[in-house]
Amino acid sequence: MKTPYLTFILFFSLSFTIEGQSFQSSFDPLYLLQRDSLSENSTHLNLDEGIQDNYYKHILYNRKRPIVTGYRIRIFSGSGHDALENATKARARFLSKYPEIGDTLIYDSPDYKVYVGDCRTRSEVLKLFSQIKRDFPYAFIPPKQEINPAKYKTTLDND
Repeated sequence: MKTPYLTFILFFSLSFTIEGQSFQSSFDPLYLLQRDSLSENSTHLNLDEGIQDNYYKHILYNRKRPIVTGYRIRIFSGSGHDALENATKARARFLSKYPEIGDTLIYDSPDYKVYVGDCRTRSEVLKLFSQIKRDFPYAFIPPKQEINPAKYKTTLDND
């Protein structure tokens, strides 16, 4: 299994050849390392073209797919002929009480599920959970899932 740590170790433990890339910017860590390696009293960084290409492909992939693993709270799950109506009611009730926190309605056959919040950390979701469990006593925190952290505000402003 490849990990980001393995890639990081490869960059700094092997000797490679530097090639120019159109992705280079002042915010690119690889570019900054290459630029700094050309000054005096520094370690020289050589990159293999294949490793460098994979690095920039990884950056492009992550720019196109801004989803990360995180936590949500499920406030409703139901099936049956009136499940969609009940899910919509639960969603509307949540948004009337917490309009600054986002929600997601998902149909996972045969169930309709309503999730709220997009939290990056377990502590963030636990804080949010403690605030909404009074109004939604059957809410719970399911296992990690893909979230879009830029889409929603996850905590209340009155922290």
